Amino acid sequence: MKYTIPIEPKPQSRPRFTSQGSRRAYEKADMKAYKRAVAYHVMSQKPKKIEKGPVAITVRFFIYPPKYILNVKSKHQALEEEILSVDKKPDADNYFKAITDAVNGILYKDDGQISVMSATKIYSLKPRTEIEIEEMTS
Repeated sequence: MKYTIPIEPKPQSRPRFTSQGSRRAYEKADMKAYKRAVAYHVMSQKPKKIEKGPVAITVRFFIYPPKYILNVKSKHQALEEEILSVDKKPDADNYFKAITDAVNGILYKDDGQISVMSATKIYSLKPRTEIEIEEMTS
């Protein structure tokens, strides 16, 4: 099953903590909004939740390139073909964590089911995230 989320990928932010009374962790509002948007886009594609068993998930993050890459004429073809890998921060695992948290309970019952995972960051003029998920035979 393949799902496309047509919004700019966003890495998982670090948790914040309250400073009053008992210390509690919370997530920033923009991160919550991003996860809600991801969940909305996936749910609009009518997913079939994998209730049990291991799953394999592949996520490709298409990230808008910075100006210094856009200004290099020799990179334009690679950008069009979406073959230019991102080798800068944020880390792929931070992007991956945000996506798997957002689709937890939608594509699979629990993220503990993820047995095989793959994440790729690619520069693109069309920012988006593509998720492929499949059931694995036990």
